[in-house]
Formats: sequence, C-alpha cells, structure tokens
Amino acid sequence: MSERIVTLVVLILVTGISSWIGAVRMRRRIKRALGKDVQSEAEMTSLNMWMKVKDAEQRNKGGQ
Repeated sequence: MSERIVTLVVLILVTGISSWIGAVRMRRRIKRALGKDVQSEAEMTSLNMWMKVKDAEQRNKGGQ
C-alpha cells in the first residue's frame, strides 16, 4: 500500500515539474517571437496567439 502512495507522489511530482517546464518554454517562445510577455493562461493557449507566433517565426527565418 505505501509503495503505491510513493509511486503516486513521484508521478504527481514528475507531471507537475514537466508541466511547469513546458509552460516556461511556451512563454519564452512567445516572448522571443512577438517581443511581449504573456498576460494570462488563456492568452498562452489561444490559437490566435500561436498563429501569430508561427508567422513571426517564419518571418524571422526568412520564410513566406
């Protein structure tokens, strides 16, 4: 029983840390592409925001 609890706690920690790292990377990518900070989680997960990021990244790389 205690082995299951330890496994669950480790799983929760790993998931939490990886989610935090993913969010930091997403914020950094938006900041680099658009030059502005993300104000909210809704803005970070917005499809419109990611379309702008993709367009800016393509322009910066000399794409279409």
